[in-house]
Amino acid sequence: MTTIVPIITDAAAAPTASYSQGIVAGRLVATAGQVGRDPVTGELAGTLAGQVESAIANLKAVLAAAGLDLSHVVKTNCFLTRIEDFEEFDAVYRRHFSDPLPARSTVGVALAGDLLFEIEAWAVKPGDAA
Repeated sequence: MTTIVPIITDAAAAPTASYSQGIVAGRLVATAGQVGRDPVTGELAGTLAGQVESAIANLKAVLAAAGLDLSHVVKTNCFLTRIEDFEEFDAVYRRHFSDPLPARSTVGVALAGDLLFEIEAWAVKPGDAA
């Protein structure tokens, strides 16, 4: 049976509800949605670009707590409150992810409060093929 281990790190914004920042299950790592809050102050970046940058920084911190980085990500799910901001979001995203780019879904949604963006990811720890 695969052991399920929560990922908990102060280097990423703390959860605001009942969830883990991420879960490690064997070689698979699933992250919770990361938003553009500063992990120290809890402040939300005021622009879309700022929220995308901060959310990806939080994603990197959660992955790092599992011994991974963005190169291990195989899939992201991205959520925009204004789908018309896709190009601005994509430009910031592309600065952080390199080829081969992860598979990605991007959807327009209603997010709580002043959130403009959220990202969650699936990553795979290196090792022998299953």
